[in-house]
Amino acid sequence: MRYKTYHKVLVFAVPAISLAALCAIAYFALKNFSFWPCPYYTYMHVYCPGCGMTRAVTALMRGDILMSLRQNALALFGIVVALMFYIELVLKVFGRDFKFPLIHSLKFWMIVIAFIFAFTVARNFVPEIAPVGTRAGLGLLFD
Repeated sequence: MRYKTYHKVLVFAVPAISLAALCAIAYFALKNFSFWPCPYYTYMHVYCPGCGMTRAVTALMRGDILMSLRQNALALFGIVVALMFYIELVLKVFGRDFKFPLIHSLKFWMIVIAFIFAFTVARNFVPEIAPVGTRAGLGLLFD
């Protein structure tokens, strides 16, 4: 399929506008609203794979990559994988059929699932990789 000029413009404009809008909405929401605690952690006192994800994204918005990794390493991993898919899309629109072999491999995704499981179990036993400020809320990151 041959892509037209407006496709090439859209492949950059839509994600840029969407990212800017999402950052503005997230900034407003994090400054003006409080989020409910994780029900899984509240009742079971066990960190789920998503615990700390909001704080991880908030730390990334502030440019603090190390704090983001401390809150939840899966947030940064998800962003990297999404960027790889986006690069493939951009290259396809500009006429190059390139695919990252890693993200199209079943073995890779099986390893990712095993890592998520191991990470979830480990963060409940190793305090150094548990999210910071679970009960303190977002004030820790967004003052």
